[in-house]
Amino acid sequence: MSMDPALKVISFNLKRSSRFARKNAWNSRKLLATRLIQNSGAAIIGVQELLPAMRDDLLSLLKEYSAFGFGRTKRLNNEQSAIILRNNDTDIRFDKTFWLSKHPEKRGSRAYFSLFPRICTVCEVYVKHLDATVRVFNTHFDHICWPARTLGARIILEYMHRLNQKRKLPTILMGDMNAGPNSKPIRILSDNLHGYPDIHLTNIYECIESEKVHNTYHGFKGREHGKPIDYIFVSDDFVVEDAVLDRSSFDGRYPSDHFPLVATLRLKR
Repeated sequence: MSMDPALKVISFNLKRSSRFARKNAWNSRKLLATRLIQNSGAAIIGVQELLPAMRDDLLSLLKEYSAFGFGRTKRLNNEQSAIILRNNDTDIRFDKTFWLSKHPEKRGSRAYFSLFPRICTVCEVYVKHLDATVRVFNTHFDHICWPARTLGARIILEYMHRLNQKRKLPTILMGDMNAGPNSKPIRILSDNLHGYPDIHLTNIYECIESEKVHNTYHGFKGREHGKPIDYIFVSDDFVVEDAVLDRSSFDGRYPSDHFPLVATLRLKR
């Protein structure tokens, strides 16, 4: 079986800007975050907790990148689960944001007892060096309500299936899912407990030695013990060549309170 050149992707919760953050305020971290993205060599970066002003900052610093996706509120403001693409490597073919609720096309809609609306952005991305189009989903599940997280997984799978009916593409799902590996929504995705015969996903943590799978949220402290809440899943079109948590710090400071999850993928032919 022949395989294509590598495609590197990242899931990265940037930690939203807050006036209460003090030494970990976004203004003191934005250069660190952009440096990490540039150093990674990733062509596709799914970010969470991205506020509009943060997006402006990133795009002014990352001039060779573009961002896609809308905010989660009725007026499309506030947090985005945006997909950032490196322009030299990619062309955008389709993008859409939908809500993780029982009315996913309704702007600002919420699930169950969620405090906030939750969203997913999907892009169809032509990757130039692969001469192939891939479909990328990026999301951020609710942090309190587990039924909302389970609904979120089911809504994304439904959209995945619906888009597959139009054109089946190699698929990547990434995001901060605020759930441990043995939780219901993660089991649905990891074990393919969904009933869609056209969807079969692999959790990239299955491709990492078990003792190397650690927490992804570290609260700016760099701690390594615990379970992940950030994930990347890939369809059977991909081979996972490598998957790591980027624990980079710069002079003892971290770009975010989450470690970015970085996957190196190759397309099967």
